Amino acid sequence: MDGSITRFDIFYADHKLNIDVYITLLYSKNDKELKLQFQNIIQYGLFHTSDHHFYYIEQYKFFKSDKGFYVSFDPFEENSEIQSEDNDFILADNIEGYFCNK
Repeated sequence: MDGSITRFDIFYADHKLNIDVYITLLYSKNDKELKLQFQNIIQYGLFHTSDHHFYYIEQYKFFKSDKGFYVSFDPFEENSEIQSEDNDFILADNIEGYFCNK
């Protein structure tokens, strides 16, 4: 996936922490924006510095483990393991995805 994250919404709903991630897809002809909603967050770690572009996705890992659904937008390695060296990660009980075409 070639894209960039344009927005994170972190919010509490129904006594559970959720994170919405909005991704602009760079080379898709029809679907330009994807919204991923991570529900009932177990753990997350996001980092930003003004020295870098805001969340351009060069590589990622995304899978379901015995702990929940896991994504890292800056993985140490592209594999199906949760690694302590992964950056910009979300671990959640559930995920839903939607295309937000305008």
